[in-house]
Amino acid sequence: KKKNIYNISWEDPAIDHTVMHMNGDDVVLTISSAGCNVLDYLCEGPKKIIAVDMNAAQLHTLELKLACIKALTWEQFFDIWGRSDYQVFTSVYKSKLRKLLQTETAEFWDMNTHLFRDNFMYAGTSGLMAKILCAPLWLAGVHKRMVHGEDVGGERGGFFFWFTMKIASFSPLWSWIAPLGGVPIEQLNLVMRNPQVFAERLVEVLTTRMWKKGNYFYYGYIVGEFSPKCCPRYLEKKNFKVLKERTDRVELFHGTWADAAEREGPGSITIASLLDSMDWMPHQMIAENIAKVVTGLDKERGKIYWRCFGDRVHSPVLGHLRASLVPTYDRVGWYLSTFIGPTPENYEPKMITLNGTNRRISNTVFDDMCVMYAMASHGLSSNKDVRKFYKSQGTRYDGFREALLPHRDVFMQYVVPWTKMPKTWISVGCGTARDIEFVTDHIRESKTKVYLCDLSDALLAMAKSRVKMLGLAKQVVFIEGDINATETQKKLPAEADLVTCSYCLTMIPPWKEALKTMKNLVAPGGNLCLIDFTLREGVMDRWDQRLYKWWFAHDGVYFNRAHVDFLESQKDLETVWYSEDEGRVPYTPFKPTHYMYCAEKISDKKKKTNHRVTGRSPSPPPRASRGTSALSATNTKSGSRGKRRSMSPTPRRRSRRI
Repeated sequence: KKKNIYNISWEDPAIDHTVMHMNGDDVVLTISSAGCNVLDYLCEGPKKIIAVDMNAAQLHTLELKLACIKALTWEQFFDIWGRSDYQVFTSVYKSKLRKLLQTETAEFWDMNTHLFRDNFMYAGTSGLMAKILCAPLWLAGVHKRMVHGEDVGGERGGFFFWFTMKIASFSPLWSWIAPLGGVPIEQLNLVMRNPQVFAERLVEVLTTRMWKKGNYFYYGYIVGEFSPKCCPRYLEKKNFKVLKERTDRVELFHGTWADAAEREGPGSITIASLLDSMDWMPHQMIAENIAKVVTGLDKERGKIYWRCFGDRVHSPVLGHLRASLVPTYDRVGWYLSTFIGPTPENYEPKMITLNGTNRRISNTVFDDMCVMYAMASHGLSSNKDVRKFYKSQGTRYDGFREALLPHRDVFMQYVVPWTKMPKTWISVGCGTARDIEFVTDHIRESKTKVYLCDLSDALLAMAKSRVKMLGLAKQVVFIEGDINATETQKKLPAEADLVTCSYCLTMIPPWKEALKTMKNLVAPGGNLCLIDFTLREGVMDRWDQRLYKWWFAHDGVYFNRAHVDFLESQKDLETVWYSEDEGRVPYTPFKPTHYMYCAEKISDKKKKTNHRVTGRSPSPPPRASRGTSALSATNTKSGSRGKRRSMSPTPRRRSRRI
């Protein structure tokens, strides 16, 4: 059954125009939702707007609005969509509107005229959420005071206002209330990692932002209707004439925005405004969709724009777009960050859609017991023979570490920037070359020369067998030795486009020397990427972090927060992606933290160019800044400075005007 979820669009379009600079040559791809932002964009006069939605009911809503603009007077249009006047709607629907609608749309509205009878402002699940949250305000008479223009913000709302604020900022209720407003659980999880940040924002919205003059988003829900002086721009009388002239510029598309971009063809879109649609998507889905949109963007004038419930870029796929944070104070306040970026350069979209072998490796319980026995024996031994340790585990090695070392697939496929099609790759501490299986197609497509370096002959023997099985022997060179040893370095290329280290740095006692070596091996414009264990940011001294550090050290794995600090202190490395997450150790309740990191080595030429354009250093921000939410970069009034476990630095590159 078709059902409206959104009765109004909850993304402030005024913010969009501060960075989009839309004009008559633009072809805009965006999401329909309730059609509010589509019609707002239409006021700017772009050449074409492709309004996309997977929910046909939302498209039916926009189509009816367009029909109303074509056939009615402004007064009738405002009565229907600003006041939900059921009498006006029924008087014009069959005689003027229905004949302008597609058959499917007409059938939908034939069955749903009650949405206007019951007040369209509260239609859909978002309307139900509005009723729940506004009920205490109605009891307090706030809606009447708003109509009369009284100031009811802050402490002036009385007990019921205070009660509403407490309900909204009580995080255990979010998982129940959020779906009513069309907020998927996956999206809510972006703020649940650090709920205090979002709770502080909600308090700021409820006490300050929602009461500002002209904030129609909250006025409409609290009062139950818009007024001509407080309404979306498309409902303003002064814009009605130009909207009538431009209704044929809107094209409806039932499906995904990626499919719409693919249908338009390469280079056809100048602005892709994707709202918050990627918040609930897993990395693979984001990659598949972004690849199609980037292909569809005009290479010179294209812009990609999106909002996020979280306070920073939430996926490495998006991190590699190198978009900029939009530091603007919007009227809604629910979205903690908004980003815009030009069509990325040196970026091959199809690379993020490629696959590895998709082979899963697992052990029997007996196999795992044998590995854990070997680990315990190694940990208790006073004479730690690393080569003997690995050789004793044989083929069981990969099976046990598949669960012990999480997110290597995400790291290899999405954190590593395959869109740049690296021609040389050095894998430090490659082990059995399991990482290669995640990116076999990437290696073939890029024609990458791979150098697998490891200290253990036993692990390299397994790596050689794996590479041969994958049919990549001609592209791979095996190097046995210590990365810090001069003789090992002589066997490696002087510079490489890509250097990776996967769960190995914590096993190298002279780690700083190893990091310097790896950094020196990266060519200017190339990338250094690491995934490894660490102590969780902000709680390094907590009892569980101390336990993990002590426990893993017995197996020769040394958790050290200084690894990350050192990387961020390097002025010639620009952080592209950094995130932290947790993974459970097999057969234990332990959930140690691991990080994923990607940085680009900056050439002297790029340093000068970035400095000339932005007037700022292109170096990555210090950890204290990176750990700070995007709220610090926006003109909010809450003063929130929350910490999160999963983060990416605020993008800084502005080498091209957008």
